Amino acid sequence: MDDLLVKGHFKGLDIAFTYAVTTKTVNEIVLLHDCDPAAAHILGRAVTGALLAAASLPEGRRLNACWKYKGILRTIVADAGQDGTVRGFISPAQLNLEDDNPEKLYGNIGDVQVVTSQQGRIISSGTAPVSLHDVDHDLAYCFCISDQIETGLNAMIGFNADPANPVRLCQGWMIQALPGTDLECFERVRRRMDGELFREALSRETGTDALAESLLSGESGVAGLHIETCPAPQFVCVCNRGKMEAVVRTLPISERMEIVKKGEPLAIRCQFCNRHYELTIDDCISAWNRKAVEP
Repeated sequence: MDDLLVKGHFKGLDIAFTYAVTTKTVNEIVLLHDCDPAAAHILGRAVTGALLAAASLPEGRRLNACWKYKGILRTIVADAGQDGTVRGFISPAQLNLEDDNPEKLYGNIGDVQVVTSQQGRIISSGTAPVSLHDVDHDLAYCFCISDQIETGLNAMIGFNADPANPVRLCQGWMIQALPGTDLECFERVRRRMDGELFREALSRETGTDALAESLLSGESGVAGLHIETCPAPQFVCVCNRGKMEAVVRTLPISERMEIVKKGEPLAIRCQFCNRHYELTIDDCISAWNRKAVEP
């Protein structure tokens, strides 16, 4: 089943949805970061959730979601574009869980921040506490709180016993209330998304129509689906040397002096794709001087 991304709405219910199959994309990201099974499960669902949310953005915009937890798991970042491009990382990538204790994994209440941008300019941002011990539910809660848009989000991921091809299937579904939505109807659909039948369907190669049918069973007033095909998901990192120089420009004076004192090239690694950049002392000084003359 090829990766795909679609968006649309349930006719007659004023409920928007996005659906994504992200198996190949998530597989590439998991392998890139050498995730253990627990980290792969969390990162795969986070990346899928970000893609689902970004699909409904205006053309050219991106969504960056950053989860901060206080347990063994510390940070997850997923950066997705309306064009289907996505990248992400998790820290640590080796969680080495000995049990399924969520308190130990997630710790006390952290937060998730969601920023939308276009060509590097921030359009909007919002932050919400994370207390649900689930990356996708925490992301949906952030939209409910910060954007005041009722949201439901669920992604499932299954694995192969093959280190070279660990992800068997990863797909997800998101719903959001449109203006005029019957909120009681929306809540029924959202509860079905968390139910055993829908989760089981999401764990198989099911397809848009079958998943929608399982969600809408028993709802009156449904007049079909409106579906738009979006660009297929793909892993793309937008790092470059210029962005690494921008990172160097954020260093405080004390760290700059230490770099010059050592006289050694500065090595920087992109957290998203693990690409390494090396900046000489002259490169660093040039970057710092450029900041001084920028408007």
